[in-house]
Amino acid sequence: MSETTEDLASRPGAGGTNFKQRIARDGKQKIESGKRAAADQIDEIADAIDLAGSQLDGSQPTLANYAAKLAEGVGGLATRLREDSLEDLYHEVRRLAARHPAMFVMGSAAIGLAIARFMRAEDGAHSSSSSHWSDDSADFNSRPRESSDTPTAGV
Repeated sequence: MSETTEDLASRPGAGGTNFKQRIARDGKQKIESGKRAAADQIDEIADAIDLAGSQLDGSQPTLANYAAKLAEGVGGLATRLREDSLEDLYHEVRRLAARHPAMFVMGSAAIGLAIARFMRAEDGAHSSSSSHWSDDSADFNSRPRESSDTPTAGV
């Protein structure tokens, strides 16, 4: 008779406890790995902002200054994401939400939109070759109008 995950987890003794601990440890490792990957991507964004700011330095010094500050802030976020524990980040987000609820909601919405755009772009990149729409599919705006369907006045 095979044992289910719930049986192993609920059984008193070493088997169930070890299983729970292993699941928790594996989950934490995956989250940490994702956190590092996100920090690396955020670092790349900070570098791109910094590069854009340096290109504006001669022609638009005010914008270049804002870009440098933004790049510094984004880079700091990447550093904190990489170095702080998951629990520390969680508590900091809770404090931010309590101190500035409107900013937290707006920031959450912006992050959600960014993630949705990223996921849609990734999905589009993977499914573009297997799309069920062919390249020669009809576009509503490009269909020729039939002249016999439109009534003519005074003929």
